[in-house]
Amino acid sequence: MPRNKEFDYSQKLQKVRDLFWKKGYHTTSLRDIVNTMQLNKSSIYDSFGNKHTLFIESLKDYSDLKEQQYRKALKNGTSPIIILEKTIRDVVEQAIIDKKTCLIVKTIFEVAETDKEVQMLLVKITSTLQSILADLVKSSQEEGAIKMTTDPKIVARFIFSGFSSLWSHYIISENKKEVNEMVDLLIEMIKK
Repeated sequence: MPRNKEFDYSQKLQKVRDLFWKKGYHTTSLRDIVNTMQLNKSSIYDSFGNKHTLFIESLKDYSDLKEQQYRKALKNGTSPIIILEKTIRDVVEQAIIDKKTCLIVKTIFEVAETDKEVQMLLVKITSTLQSILADLVKSSQEEGAIKMTTDPKIVARFIFSGFSSLWSHYIISENKKEVNEMVDLLIEMIKK
């Protein structure tokens, strides 16, 4: 008779997600995964699949967190431009607090170019997050808070790509003041 699983799936997935986030996909070994999840190899394979499947599930879990973060900002109830500014600042601030770049950005540079499954998942994830930003940009344009008439989807992609630049600058400089000045410039450019 098979044994029942005696662990919290979500908790174990969060632990391994944080491991991939810290070490990256390629440098995370099966031994690291076993030690972090505190499960034996057979339990990991039976419950989560192989390392790649586990990584995909970790990315999905992380993207759910990011989407919740973005959607939480929408419930603020203030004007769209204030929500947009706060979202941009919160995303960057969280990366500084965590002292690590966004797992999505890290994965784009480490894995996406050579792994089509990961690339397709990242396209879906970034599309969802950019759509939330584009809706805020469009509403801000309609209110006149953003003067540019550029397609909101393009502006959203610009903001999203700006995040990777801001994170990389912080990783190199560890200078929060400089990053905040860059965030101010990004927001100022969007409003023009």
